[in-house]
Amino acid sequence: MLVVLTGTVITGDGATVHEPGHVVIEDGRIAQVGAGRRAGTGAIDVGDGLITPGLVNIHVHCVTLGPAHATGSKSPTEAEVLAFKARHLRGGTTSVLSVDGFPLWAEYEALAARHPLKVRKCTAHTPANVRAAEMADGEGLTDAHRRATVDELIEQGAVCIGEIGAGGTLGGGMQDNIYIPAAIAERSGVQVDPFQARALKEAVLGRTINPANLDRGALREAMVAAGLSGVMTEDAVIETVERCVMPSMEHAYEGLREAAAASARLRRPFMVHHAAASAEVVLEIANDRMIAAHANHPSFTVQESIRYARALRARGALLEISGLNLFTRTKGQQDAEPFLALVRERLADFVGTDYAAGHYDPVSVALSAIVRRGLMTAPEAVALSSGNVARRLPAFTDAGLLEPGRPADVVVFNPDLSAVRAVYVDGRQVFGTEH
Repeated sequence: MLVVLTGTVITGDGATVHEPGHVVIEDGRIAQVGAGRRAGTGAIDVGDGLITPGLVNIHVHCVTLGPAHATGSKSPTEAEVLAFKARHLRGGTTSVLSVDGFPLWAEYEALAARHPLKVRKCTAHTPANVRAAEMADGEGLTDAHRRATVDELIEQGAVCIGEIGAGGTLGGGMQDNIYIPAAIAERSGVQVDPFQARALKEAVLGRTINPANLDRGALREAMVAAGLSGVMTEDAVIETVERCVMPSMEHAYEGLREAAAASARLRRPFMVHHAAASAEVVLEIANDRMIAAHANHPSFTVQESIRYARALRARGALLEISGLNLFTRTKGQQDAEPFLALVRERLADFVGTDYAAGHYDPVSVALSAIVRRGLMTAPEAVALSSGNVARRLPAFTDAGLLEPGRPADVVVFNPDLSAVRAVYVDGRQVFGTEH
């Protein structure tokens, strides 16, 4: 089948634009890319639309069956997996890296043929990471998950060791979104939101997650804001937060070091949870096989995020920044500042999404925000979730660039990347109105 898309073409390399241009798709592959409009059989003129590579998102959760996150949490259902996949695809993403490291190979493969989104897999099967998961949650882990090894999963086809550490095992967003609110509700009957839970956590443990950081003045203020004054004592809140957060921490730190050792032995990349609580260990083990996930983690100040990013870059590490739901939420908007700062300083290699308790936006939302704020041109922004992955992590995908011979994974966007008009996977239209 021959398809010719004509419009403004962004190839994904960060610079090349054909305006106007064309992309010829034949037998599921890119056959030709060039300047000028094309007419004739199979030609589709997308008007003012942008024709780009299908986006490649290297930080995605819950797109396979099996234990979720580095906490080994309960598996998503089939319906949830398919819904998450559809959300990514509708946002212009055609390939993802599943960074849930505990699913077995059969769980990874179970739904692969049920949806056109292309998924590659990570592994986190080391002893300390299993212990950290069990301390934080572990509900989804079976004996088979505990017995599996990184070596086995790499041999079966996993392309990365990761994600090592999580908001649940290293005192981050999962604690704010899930575990601390649940523990407080169980103990007091009061429902706190994630931002209130985060304020309580940081008053008790600080941004670096250490009991020595306790600030009782900040705790009293956070308790008033959360409606806990007169309902729980300060000591009860301290005990509740520490019980949620602290048991997994040392195991998670050891898990980071185990992953680095496995990466060196197997010569595979590894992805780590990079946040204020883990930053010093991440820096200790950093090398040119590391991907530092969410280098814009909300636990960092802007200056911390920049300082650590530069230090990690100096050691050869690659940096992913996560869009989460930073640009569509109405609360906690200051959390977007580290993301924007790292883009402004040209310290981000990739843009992914992460999970945001399931409320993440498609990665194209973050790319559009970058362009709208004038921080990058559209070709530069698109490359953060396409060509940069294809060139720097070729084992993850053979797509991500509009070049002859590559898979015909193509997206048609609005001019400012604000909406997706059509998505093609292997030359077949799987979403949208172009035809």
